[in-house]
Parts: sequence; C-alpha cells; structure tokens
Amino acid sequence: MTKLLLSILLTAIFQNTFSQNRDIEELTRLNQDWLNSYHKKDTATLNKIFADDFVLISPKGAKMTRKDIIDNLNKQETVSINIDSISVQLLIDNVGLITAYTTFVLKIDDKEMTGQNCYQDVYIKRKGKWFAVAAHVTLLNMK
Repeated sequence: MTKLLLSILLTAIFQNTFSQNRDIEELTRLNQDWLNSYHKKDTATLNKIFADDFVLISPKGAKMTRKDIIDNLNKQETVSINIDSISVQLLIDNVGLITAYTTFVLKIDDKEMTGQNCYQDVYIKRKGKWFAVAAHVTLLNMK
C-alpha cells in the first residue's frame, strides 16, 4: 500500500512539473511573438496574445489598452528588439509573470535610435489559453 501511495505521489509531482515546464515554454514563446510583432507590424498576433481587458502602462505613465497598442503599431518603425535577460515565472497555476530587459532600435524621422528598457507582463490562463492582461514598461535609456 505504501509503494502504491508513493507511486501515485511521484506521478502527480512529475505531471505537475511537466505541466509547469510546458506553461513556461508557452509564456516564453508568447513573449517572443509579442516582440516580433512590433517589427512585423503583426496585429493578428497581438490580438491573439492580448486579453480583451489588457492594460499597459507606458514608460511615460500613460495607460494604454489593447486597441491603443494595436492602433499605434503603424506609427513607429521598430528595427530590432533583443532580449538581454528574461525571467518567466508561474505565480500560481494560471498566473504567469515575465520580467525582461531588452535593447531595441527604433527608426524615428529616418534616424535610428537605440534604447534599453525593462518590462513586466502578467499573463492569465483562461479556458486553457494564456493571455496577457497587464504590462508595465520602463525606459532605461535612449540614444
């Protein structure tokens, strides 16, 4: 009986760890897709990632909705975004937190400018699918 209980417990732990690893991989992929969408001006991808109630706080403190972000996508040209460091955590089974630092290049008035920022994104798993519900971006520098 003890061996059976131990076997059941180990199986449950293994399945939970496997599930968490899959969720972390999915959140990491969604983060990369989000960043890639800026360069590609890919609104379809952002529409899949952002929850209907998504809110982002910009580096200047402006509250931006899903619609605001997507509408602004064509107003700037992102040359590149590189992740300098990233941490992906599951806070609980259906809440994920991404903290990342990036270096990016924007084209403004035909002039390339390099900057660095850090951000945190909160994801919630709804009906088995991850959605970004909140983000906060801090501009570290711009040259």
